[in-house]
Amino acid sequence: MEINRELIIDMININKGYLLGEEKVPVLKDVCFQVKKGEFVAILGPSGSGKTTLMNIIGCMDLADSGEYYLDSNPIHEMEEKELNDVRNREIGFIFQNYQLIPTYDILQNIIMPLVVRGMSSQEARERCMDTIKLLGIDHRLSHKPAELSGGQKQRASIARALVGNPALLLADEPTGALDSSSGREVLKLFEKLNDMGNTIVMITHDLNVAKAAGWIVHIIDGQLSED
Repeated sequence: MEINRELIIDMININKGYLLGEEKVPVLKDVCFQVKKGEFVAILGPSGSGKTTLMNIIGCMDLADSGEYYLDSNPIHEMEEKELNDVRNREIGFIFQNYQLIPTYDILQNIIMPLVVRGMSSQEARERCMDTIKLLGIDHRLSHKPAELSGGQKQRASIARALVGNPALLLADEPTGALDSSSGREVLKLFEKLNDMGNTIVMITHDLNVAKAAGWIVHIIDGQLSED
């Protein structure tokens, strides 16, 4: 098979199910999904639609039962856990609804953590991150702990952490779910700005108004996709 290097995500006939007692319940059914470099895509679906399972497979946190998945030309479906760990750290910037910031670390330590994990010194990581930190408007909060920040500031820190490793893909799970409407709009405007700068974004959401910030929308219902 010839790999299309314009694609960040190329999923071919992805199937995934889970055991319920002795019965295997299908969750994703022959999913085919492609995202080109520089696109901003929303995956929209209600609870129980399969969107979390799809997100976990996109994020290399779970493997499909069958089918092929290429992430930035990497054959994810052929990889072992050690290789998947490396892909998660280098290729994907995760943005979570509940931020996933370490409460005992200050904001700077949280942001530079992906680079430190790669073996970079704290000083070098800080220097490399400062442009991103200033872009996100949290350079005045770096010595604060997460508990001292507003929800919007925490999410900006989470986005900064996702960006610093220069990932191929930003994967956002309900990124406005814990925010008030004003902070949520600010985060979506920030996503639009990051996309304009060339970042590829896949956003998982149940909210149509949030999904509309993306360049295009994919609906997931009963484990199957349809484009807007």
